[in-house]
Amino acid sequence: MNATIDPDLVKTVQQDVNALKNDIDKMAFEEEMNRENVKKALQDTQLVLEELTERVAIVEHKQEVIRQEQEVIKQDQSSLCGKVNTAQDQISELKSEQEDVQRRVTYLEDQQKSNQPQINYGNLNNCIAV
Repeated sequence: MNATIDPDLVKTVQQDVNALKNDIDKMAFEEEMNRENVKKALQDTQLVLEELTERVAIVEHKQEVIRQEQEVIKQDQSSLCGKVNTAQDQISELKSEQEDVQRRVTYLEDQQKSNQPQINYGNLNNCIAV
């Protein structure tokens, strides 16, 4: 086969092949850059997730501490209520005893007044004159 090759056509095909090669190299570079960016974004996301996991663990621990403190406060409150009730009962008992003592004092004062001899001042004058 005797075929003649057009040198302009060969030159144009070579230019197109070179342009395609450059485009492919450029695409490969851009894809590598995209891959590196995605890889970095995934690493950053993983770090953020680890930090969030740590923070969640800290918050959960603090919540548990608060729950325990609330339970202690609840127990203290219950104990305090019991003590207040006991104190109120004792106050009521003391008031009742005070009222009993006051009634006895009043009774004894009344009894003492009735047992004192009545001095008649008219008779007293006769005793002094004698």
